Amino acid sequence: RVVPGLWDSSPRPRMARTLLPILACTSLAGRRAPRLRRAATLVATGCAASAATAQPATGGALVRGDDSLMAPKAHGTTSTPVQERLRWDVDRATADRICSYNRHYAEYAGYYNRTTFIAAFSAAEGETTFYDSVSGKPLFVAPRGRTHDAFLAESSAHGWPSFRDEECVWDNLRAPT
Repeated sequence: RVVPGLWDSSPRPRMARTLLPILACTSLAGRRAPRLRRAATLVATGCAASAATAQPATGGALVRGDDSLMAPKAHGTTSTPVQERLRWDVDRATADRICSYNRHYAEYAGYYNRTTFIAAFSAAEGETTFYDSVSGKPLFVAPRGRTHDAFLAESSAHGWPSFRDEECVWDNLRAPT
C-alpha cells in the first residue's frame, strides 16, 4: 500500500519512506527470484514470484494514482487484511493497522531495525523483491543501481527503507496525488 507522504519532492531520486507499507507489505508468499540480465527481465504476474520467475520490470517515471487509492473498501482502505505470514518478523497487527487503517502516518522511524530485515537483507546476494502484504504483488526490487551497503546507509539516514525510482515496479505501485 502506498500512503500519503510517501514521496519527497527534492531534486534527488524520489524515495519511499515508509516501512510497514513496504516491509509489512512483503509477505512470505513471494520468494527471491534469480538475478537475470537486464534485457531478460520479465514482468511478474500473479500474487507471488517463484524461484523460477524473473525479477519484475522496474524503473521509469513516477505513476500517480487517483483518490480511489485511499477510498473506503471492505477492510479499511484495502479489500482484505494483510497476509497471515509476513517476512522479517514484521508484526501482522501493526502491518494491518498501517496498511489498511491508516491515512496519514507510517510506523515509527527505525522500526525496521527491530525486525530481522537488516540481517536477512545483508546476507542476501543480488536483488531482493519486496511484495505488497495484501495482494502479494511485487512493489520494489532492491538494490538496483547501487550496493546493499548503499541501500542500507540511505535507509538508515531516512529511518525507513528507501527505494529509488529505478527500484519501483510501477505496474503495481502508485503514488497518491
